[in-house]
Amino acid sequence: MRSDRVLSKKKPNTPILLHLVRAGTLAVTFLLLASLFAPGNLLSEAVAFFIPQLIAVGFVGLLLWLVLARKLHWLHLLCLLGLIISSFWMVTSIRLVTQPVAILDNHPKSKTFNVMSLNLLHMQFEKEALQELIEKRQPDLIAFQETASATPRLKTFLTENYQYAILPPAKRDTDLTVFSKFPLENSKRVHIPGLGQNGYIPREFLSANVDINGTLIQLYAIHPASPRSQRRLDGRTTYMNYVSNYIREQQTDSPIMVLGDWNTPVWSDTFQKLLSDLKLKTTFTSLIPQTTRYFINPFLGKVLGSKVDHITSSEEIIIKDLIIDEDVGSDHFPIFATLHILP
Repeated sequence: MRSDRVLSKKKPNTPILLHLVRAGTLAVTFLLLASLFAPGNLLSEAVAFFIPQLIAVGFVGLLLWLVLARKLHWLHLLCLLGLIISSFWMVTSIRLVTQPVAILDNHPKSKTFNVMSLNLLHMQFEKEALQELIEKRQPDLIAFQETASATPRLKTFLTENYQYAILPPAKRDTDLTVFSKFPLENSKRVHIPGLGQNGYIPREFLSANVDINGTLIQLYAIHPASPRSQRRLDGRTTYMNYVSNYIREQQTDSPIMVLGDWNTPVWSDTFQKLLSDLKLKTTFTSLIPQTTRYFINPFLGKVLGSKVDHITSSEEIIIKDLIIDEDVGSDHFPIFATLHILP
């Protein structure tokens, strides 16, 4: 009778929770290491968008696992090692693409201009909020992505102060547009071969020489596909490889600036390779890059978001005062920066 009572007692829930936490922590650690050691595939590129979040989840999961297990296991040490390696890789990847701190006082003759980049989400933006933000920040050059048919709306409040622009042909929509207060020379809309006709895979980028008070810089505005499927990942890879080769073939002595919605996080091998090949650098607002593309809700941006909008430059241009600004109705935050062209 007594044994029957023991058998009828409800089993504790702790083992089930322990199994779930252990499985989750192991899975997160595996995904992080896979993104590091096997980059370029659909899974690792998806993971690369959320490296800081996954590392945080991994450490929290490991701590909870230790508490529930009440004893140390070799798997704990294995996960800890994997999370430490992933954390080191996360920080190292940031350092590899970050500009060294420059003392601009040593370059009193440097020329300064302000730039802005924003993905408009195919017209899903608040015109008044965007106009107020531009009037507040006063960028000298603006690069828009996913402009679609919004060009007439943009021209109504930008043409007066931005006399130069790269716009679509008459009666045609476009993905990329540029508005500038400085003259744009040799502007081109470059089409990338081999990407087919899928509307979800962008097939062009913009190129122009920007005359900053007598100093020319080479501008490239880009917007590759978001890697949500293998086809789109292949499209992004083709796009970025073409952009990299195109820029290198120009053989220009002018400083280079590449900006836009890259749909590529800092921890993607594609991002690291392009910046390395072109000798470009960027900067960030904090040790961990701040989100520019959020998912679901802008208030959840730090948890469900990633930095995919970038402003990069060659060593002759110092990027200062990077700002990721408030939501204006898109699923991207506007980014601003002050650029100093060294003499």
